[in-house]
Amino acid sequence: MGTYSIIYLKEAQLAEEVNNFLKENFDLNYENFNGVDYGVFFTQAMFNEELRFLNEDEEGKKILAHYDRPLTTETYYSLLFGIGNCFGDIGTACIKVSSVIESDFKFIRALQKFKKTPEFIKYVDLKNHSIFKDYYQ
Repeated sequence: MGTYSIIYLKEAQLAEEVNNFLKENFDLNYENFNGVDYGVFFTQAMFNEELRFLNEDEEGKKILAHYDRPLTTETYYSLLFGIGNCFGDIGTACIKVSSVIESDFKFIRALQKFKKTPEFIKYVDLKNHSIFKDYYQ
């Protein structure tokens, strides 16, 4: 529960590039699973790795156990990004802006600094960010 802000990139396929930019310029460390960095913006590679985990890993199969396996791309996509979920889509960042835990502060500070760079305007779809703009100004 809480209030979330979703930041949309102009193009979803830029997510990995933006994650790399944030990592290199703002000293962020990302978790890595099977060679996939789990950065600020949700990437196609993250989606693919999560779907693989749910379908192939014994621990992953316990998640959403009431669904037949293999989960299809379409089913998992609708579960992850469908109505009522905070994730926007591939190429978005979903940031909790209420009751923030300490580990999120570094990401929020990096996004605040990112907003002041020319790359922010280059990458981010500014038309979809009323909460983001209000929160970070």
